[in-house]
Amino acid sequence: MTAADVAWLRMENPANPMTITGVMMTAKPMDRATLLRLIEERLTVYQRFRMRVDDPKSLAPHWVLEDPFDAERRVIPFTLPAPGDQRALERAVSDLMSTPLSFNEPPWTFHHIERYGEGSAIIIRLHHIIGDGIAMMHVLLSMSDELWDPATISGDRKQPKRPLPARVKRTTKNALGETWDLISDPSHLVARAKQFGGGTKALGGLLAMSPDSDTLFKGKATREKRAAWSKPIALDTIKAIGHATGSKVNDVLLAAASGALGRYLTERSQPTEGVVIRAAVPVNVRPLDRAHELGNAFALVFLPLPIGIRDPVERVRQLKASMDELKQSSQPAVVYGILQSIGVAPKWFHRFVVWLFSQKASAVMTNVPGPQEPLHLLDVPLGDLMFWVPQAGDIGLGLSILSFNGRVLVGVAADTTLVPDPWALVENFEEEFAALATRYAPQPATS
Repeated sequence: MTAADVAWLRMENPANPMTITGVMMTAKPMDRATLLRLIEERLTVYQRFRMRVDDPKSLAPHWVLEDPFDAERRVIPFTLPAPGDQRALERAVSDLMSTPLSFNEPPWTFHHIERYGEGSAIIIRLHHIIGDGIAMMHVLLSMSDELWDPATISGDRKQPKRPLPARVKRTTKNALGETWDLISDPSHLVARAKQFGGGTKALGGLLAMSPDSDTLFKGKATREKRAAWSKPIALDTIKAIGHATGSKVNDVLLAAASGALGRYLTERSQPTEGVVIRAAVPVNVRPLDRAHELGNAFALVFLPLPIGIRDPVERVRQLKASMDELKQSSQPAVVYGILQSIGVAPKWFHRFVVWLFSQKASAVMTNVPGPQEPLHLLDVPLGDLMFWVPQAGDIGLGLSILSFNGRVLVGVAADTTLVPDPWALVENFEEEFAALATRYAPQPATS
């Protein structure tokens, strides 16, 4: 197990399991037999999905093949309570999100809801040590009918046995789209750290950074989580706003999220002026030619959120300026080095790092761009996709953005003691985004 993966394994705790939870919805029903065939033919050819963690609490945990491996044990039939709508699905996701995965078997499960809307829904749970968002998006791409190529995968090896086909590379690059400017080789991060006076100086800056303000979003994390997600947003609308304001898709969405947090506090008679709230934002460091590799390859930046700015356009500009400054700083390199080191360092250092991150951020916000074209899984058309990012330490709020086939969904995962009503945050986000869309995008804001 790599040092980076061990780091995320060590962050596991009962209040904040390091489990990525997602929902995959299909446009027509997918029965259990089809889902099992999909898993056996296209998922478990990646060796990592047939492996469990041996001695996870040791100083040197490692992967071992489960023999025999039984895919049926990983697929769990599930029925939503009446009326079986999105709110019922959100409650099911919330319950599962609060339950840790077992390390006695491969740490992933598919909860299969054969009837949801016009199709099916699958609640996917996998431990962060299997892979990060970019890696998981590539796995999904490789499983689709449009891009499936069994010659690129070997069940006896961890990686494809030959380079990815050009069409898969093109789709992967298109999927990453406007976030590609965040991606660099780890060696580039080291060079950037040297350019800015070395990692020691940047680490000192991180240590000296003031803690986040004491708001409703700060507190002791507990086991109970709640999940919610937005109506679909048209990607073209977001791009139109970005073009008009000179910003990226990510900037627009994070600015709307900042407005949602500020509005949430204001509605509860909490101050926003002078209040410091940061988000830990993952920055991918995996080069394009290694997009197929599982595991974790990302750094973090601590992004100050302009929650006290009421004008939505000024908020976008301020957030973009902050993000641009962080991209050009040595902070990603320093945090990447820290995440690498805690996988091999003594556990006291790991505990210190988790505490440090919890002090400097109130939320985790991540954007995983998906392909902007329809996909099918064994002739079943893929509908909407959503996922929720885990939080570490005592961070109790996560915001996830996922784009697919011209639509964007925004999800909120919250500790119930801090944010008992994540739907209020979702509604606030939709209203803040609508304010931008009304000004810059004449087309409908949702799709």
